[in-house]
Amino acid sequence: MSTPPESIEAHRRGCKYLIDFSEYGLNYALGGIAARRDYVERHPEITRQFIKAYVEGMHRYRTDREFTVNVQAEYSGITDRSIAEETYDLTRPGMPPVPYPVVASLQTLLDFMAAELPEGKNACAQQFVDDRFIRELEAGGFIARIAKSS
Repeated sequence: MSTPPESIEAHRRGCKYLIDFSEYGLNYALGGIAARRDYVERHPEITRQFIKAYVEGMHRYRTDREFTVNVQAEYSGITDRSIAEETYDLTRPGMPPVPYPVVASLQTLLDFMAAELPEGKNACAQQFVDDRFIRELEAGGFIARIAKSS
């Protein structure tokens, strides 16, 4: 299993893609955010500010290709600009304007893991998801405002 940029280099060297997980709703580009529930409850303002910054960063990712390609190249150590550009082009569709958790994808992964971990057989993805901060940003118009600004 591989993701960009490594998968791009492998494909260029002759490896074939067997499965594209995005076709199954498994978004490799957006891995998700995890925090302990008790931390979020004790520090809602820090969590809110983090999610707001995350949404702003995703917006920049989606709307400023040149900046994003440069950042990816610099911080990933990508020396071939064409690989950085292809990485952006492959991952950008996985960056939604409103980054709600994809509960169905999480459930697919939990179901897959349950085959090996019997204690996870009845796990419900929704119990691990708290999307209230995204809902607040959307309902308050923040996401629409940054979308208009670009």
